[in-house]
Amino acid sequence: MIKTEWLRQDAVFAVHPEGALEEADFQAVADIVDPVIAAAGRLEGLMIDASGFAGWDDTQALVAHLRFVNAHVDRVARIAVVGDQWWLRAAPAMEPLHGTPIRVFAAAEKEAAKAWLLESPPVPATVTILPESEGAIFGVRVTGRLRDADYKALQEELTARLPEDGKLRLMAVIDDEFRGWTPKACLDDIAMAFSPWSRRFEKLAVVAGPGLVRWCAAHFPSALLPYPMQVFEPAELDAAWAWLRD
Repeated sequence: MIKTEWLRQDAVFAVHPEGALEEADFQAVADIVDPVIAAAGRLEGLMIDASGFAGWDDTQALVAHLRFVNAHVDRVARIAVVGDQWWLRAAPAMEPLHGTPIRVFAAAEKEAAKAWLLESPPVPATVTILPESEGAIFGVRVTGRLRDADYKALQEELTARLPEDGKLRLMAVIDDEFRGWTPKACLDDIAMAFSPWSRRFEKLAVVAGPGLVRWCAAHFPSALLPYPMQVFEPAELDAAWAWLRD
């Protein structure tokens, strides 16, 4: 079974697996957290207290566990894993894949794990909508590490704003704290550029400082895009908006 508790209501959640886990245990947890994630977009923190974990009841339970992790890990701002099992030390290796900060604590450090989740500054949203956005002209600021969930949320927002008989003009401001993509998000980015979605854009303005993103945007073959793209320095933000609105 999996005991659960809110360390901070609708924000920081804790799970305490006990004994061998069954397939139904993961659905029971999903029933609690999924409505919160649907409303807020993510959990601010998750503590996994694996001190009493004793494996899985059968193969179906193991598969359910893997599916649960895959569906939820990029919907959590940070994860604390508690336990003394040696294999838990490999948990932070998932960070590059999913972009979620993961820290491992010994069983005796459970209170420290809670403090890390509850007292750390909030993790800013990776993609935020710029207040200048209006109608078909839409701007986003990108920071941190882009995840698969960020692209899904962005596509939903763009779909909602897409004019019935028109196209979108998009501004992408790449923050200095941008740290790249998870592997799945990188594939999403490429797929979005060459999917039917590309036909829904009329213009793309990219605002970025020196670095790989600016270089790639500046040297991207324009013939591959069905819309004009222009790259601007951060100091040229007003000029980027003017070009987008023109």
